Amino acid sequence: MSHTIRSGARVARGATYLFIQGIISAIISVAYFAILARFFPPPRPEMGIYAILTFIITLVQVFGTFALQSASTKYIAQYTAEGETKKARSVVARALQISLIASAILSMLLFSSAEWLPTLLLGTSKWAPLFRILAFASFFKILFTQTLGFLQGLQRIREMAAINLAYTMVEKFLAIYLLYAGWELFGVIYSWLMGLILCSLIGLILTARFLGILEKPHPAKPLINFSYPLYISGILAFAVNWIDQLFILPYMGVVYLGMYYIAIKAALVPSLISSSIFVALFPKLSELYTRGGADSLKAAFHVTTRYVVMAGFPVIVGLAVLAHPAMVLFAGVEYTEAALPLTILCLAQLPVTLGVAISPTLMTLERTKTRLMLNVAYILFETFMCYIALAHLNLGMLGAGWARAFTGLIGFGLAAYALRRTLNVTLDKEALWKASAASIIMAAGIALLEMPIFQLYLLPLYLMLPLLMIVGSVTYFLSLVALRAIKKRDVELIHDYLPKGLKHMAFWLGRVAFVE
Repeated sequence: MSHTIRSGARVARGATYLFIQGIISAIISVAYFAILARFFPPPRPEMGIYAILTFIITLVQVFGTFALQSASTKYIAQYTAEGETKKARSVVARALQISLIASAILSMLLFSSAEWLPTLLLGTSKWAPLFRILAFASFFKILFTQTLGFLQGLQRIREMAAINLAYTMVEKFLAIYLLYAGWELFGVIYSWLMGLILCSLIGLILTARFLGILEKPHPAKPLINFSYPLYISGILAFAVNWIDQLFILPYMGVVYLGMYYIAIKAALVPSLISSSIFVALFPKLSELYTRGGADSLKAAFHVTTRYVVMAGFPVIVGLAVLAHPAMVLFAGVEYTEAALPLTILCLAQLPVTLGVAISPTLMTLERTKTRLMLNVAYILFETFMCYIALAHLNLGMLGAGWARAFTGLIGFGLAAYALRRTLNVTLDKEALWKASAASIIMAAGIALLEMPIFQLYLLPLYLMLPLLMIVGSVTYFLSLVALRAIKKRDVELIHDYLPKGLKHMAFWLGRVAFVE
């Protein structure tokens, strides 16, 4: 039991570093997008163009990394657990070798296509200079991604979180400065370039310090055999994440693409919990599997689903209920039309959050081909749903949101079935229904306070929104207490996880929650 708690606490600490980094980054990003939305309100097309530029640089990242960051994470974690430092260092050398070649080729291709690409996507070549700058940023985007894989494999989650935060701060603050200086979208792209250069170099320096980067390169075949299904899967997952937006562009135009993009970015904020656990969990699962076999994975999966639903569901449901005031406050009244799509997109995150441990478990078991086939199913289903919703039913942003929601639900069912055929994992059903019930109670309380009878609508939004968030948080916690959802093992995990000076908080949590 103590070993399980220690392992859980290590994952929790790693996830917390990423979550804190994610929360700080999200706060900065919210402020950044609020400024960006006010600089480029509808019907100006710049927000939609920003979404297209983001699509392209992410596309280059997905294609140019060859999913080697996942192979690096797995094999570096495995080799260091076995004490094979030299082999771990050789993985770094091979990944860097391949990445630098791919970065050079893809950035040159993007630079050479800077004239016709904006004409194809936007109907004009006036934005060609932006695409040329984007080509240079793309080179360092690939390198930056690989360095994060190195640090993740070394389980240097704190350093990884710090680099991510540094990139966010450099990129966002520099972009805001350049926006106010009159650079418009050029300032945004230059900020990407500067942030990526700086943080790529920091990541390489940290990798050299903790492990080293000079070594005879690792044989490419095992790395490629592991990563190529993930590579194809990553391309398909990228398509799944963008397919609804790609449908909006031809059917609704670049202005609505910008509005929908803002809604998607807002809906991803609650997923910080699940994504943080994913990144911290994958190398830990590789280590557990190496030392303890399949039984350790079953226990880790059960524990992970417990805490991801208890921590993730209330944040997702809370934002879904508060979508309208949140959108108006942070993006402006011009984006009010995106509030209801935001609610739908938040609900789409529920099955994704519940299944957060499925993908790293499949990767640890080296079932990468299974993950590939799952992504094929996702993209076919979402493409079909988006085509029906936009081309035939003309449902616009709402249709695109529902397509994503149904895809997430079907995708979770398929992924859970595929994993159970390999490993007989179980969900913590008690935590699932109690966290769901508490989230519904919380949502009802927030909705009640939003009714005209309470006249909260007379308060300014910057006061009303924090008040509703506080009320919702207290309601959720009290609901968990009333449902007896907090157990002794939860308090033990929190006690083991907290630093020495804060361990008394676990004791008081146990008292408040009536834990024996």
